[in-house]
Amino acid sequence: MSFFKKIDKVFSSSNSFQLLERSEVDLHIEKNIKSVGITKYATSDYGDLYIVINELGGFLMLGTILVSATNVKTKKGSKLTFSAKDASLKFDSDENRIESDFSSDANRYSTKIDYNISEEEVEVFKSTKYNSVLFEINGQEINFSVI
Repeated sequence: MSFFKKIDKVFSSSNSFQLLERSEVDLHIEKNIKSVGITKYATSDYGDLYIVINELGGFLMLGTILVSATNVKTKKGSKLTFSAKDASLKFDSDENRIESDFSSDANRYSTKIDYNISEEEVEVFKSTKYNSVLFEINGQEINFSVI
């Protein structure tokens, strides 16, 4: 058994994140998400992270969509940390209850999570070139590379 298959087996047996096998479906998903103004921000072996900054009811929100092969569910919220060479920006999810939606057509889960963001944080976010994004939920982590 190869090293990566062993790793996959460990992750799947621990109810952790599953590796995302890329296909043409992923290009279709990306096209659909882009069509509503949301761009892919980061990627990893476990999924893709899409980001948009919205204003809802006078409050700024950092909207995220995680497209993955894993059903994400929690009542404890999540954390998102953007890291640059000499700076980081950390957010806690707006809601504690998070649950993925499954698309049988695409055979993927999409997890929509909003994070509160201030005007100052928006300016810092837009002016800083981040290298990675750390997504934390239920004691599990996915480290994304910014594209």
